[in-house]
Amino acid sequence: MSTGDFREPLADALWHRVRSIALAAHRLDRLPENAGETARLEGADAAKLATEMVLRLLRVGSDPVNFKLLSHLVQQGSVGMRELAGEVDLPPLAVSERVADLVQVGLAARSLVGDQVQGTEAARAFVELVGDMARALEARVVEEWGGIMQEGGR
Repeated sequence: MSTGDFREPLADALWHRVRSIALAAHRLDRLPENAGETARLEGADAAKLATEMVLRLLRVGSDPVNFKLLSHLVQQGSVGMRELAGEVDLPPLAVSERVADLVQVGLAARSLVGDQVQGTEAARAFVELVGDMARALEARVVEEWGGIMQEGGR
């Protein structure tokens, strides 16, 4: 997957989340006892919302425990909650909260039947993006470390 290929699945996952939030807010706004302002989006608000959602996805996905969960989901496909909890050595209830965060940003999907969790296309793109960036950094460190050490030893 090339770097440009990461954007579409991640943006798609976030769009579905924004759409769900907007539809729920719109339903609430239509209730007679509500002011009807929550779902309104004007001018620069769209850019602020987009930035907030991207930062939230990065924050949730880059948490070390969550990233380990995502990596396992991408490798294994559908995984039971107990297996997932064992992977990160946390109680299933704690992992359930982490999975809920991953689901909210579109990086995971959860089926209550059989208590199964799956990584999404966005999860695969996110894990591959992090892996590609880490490999690029590793290559540069390996390539340039000797020069840095020689310069520092002078």
